[in-house]
Amino acid sequence: MSVGFWQPLWLGTPVRQCYAALHPVNGARTGVLMASPLLHEQPRSRRVLVEVASRLTERGLPCLRFDYFGTGDSGGKGEQHDFAAVHADLDLAVRALRDAGGVDTVVLMAWRGAALPVWSWPDARRKVNALALWEPVLDGAAWLGALEAVDRSEREARYPKAGDVEDDYLMGFETSARWRADMAAARIASPAPVPAWLIAREGANEGAISQRTFRLPDDAPRFDDGIGIERAMFLSRKLYGVVDDIAQACLALGA
Repeated sequence: MSVGFWQPLWLGTPVRQCYAALHPVNGARTGVLMASPLLHEQPRSRRVLVEVASRLTERGLPCLRFDYFGTGDSGGKGEQHDFAAVHADLDLAVRALRDAGGVDTVVLMAWRGAALPVWSWPDARRKVNALALWEPVLDGAAWLGALEAVDRSEREARYPKAGDVEDDYLMGFETSARWRADMAAARIASPAPVPAWLIAREGANEGAISQRTFRLPDDAPRFDDGIGIERAMFLSRKLYGVVDDIAQACLALGA
């Protein structure tokens, strides 16, 4: 699909800036804030997030994408990226979407591991009207353990003579001790503070976290399909309809 117009923005102060991109819609009442995946899944999914934002914008929903402080094109270093920093980023991003996008209803779409810091965000009840969780990670400790195992395997395969290397990198990205502790303690099990929708494949464990489920088609891009940047993700044909259904739910929320 073609990618529509978007406007780059800088959020925050000169000493703590986050890069963002606004996909505007004139006169809209409802907007979507996109919280991207974490670590290696963030650059791999950048294209599909742009395409989903463009599709939602075509349906009348302004969207704001952003990079967390210490990641992507934002300022800071990986060691400054933890759950508290993500919460501060969400505060900035919601304010920017309301101000620059001119909306009064906000749906926060959190992808994969981002669902965990979003779930623990203390201001969620006051600042957003609904959560849309795209294939969310439900158990932070289990996910962290799986990533550490893959990371160890990749290192051994690529650098067999390097021996055991202790550093702060995970899946090629710098992580702080605080980030790892936050992730290990995070879990999604109880109901959300606001209405929550699940965007997941058939057979995904829904538990009691969502009021509505949008099923991903079999050709939807997969986050477990390789770890390199060359495995970039794109919006598939069958996925257009799912995104359109999500758009309709968002519009109905603000009607």
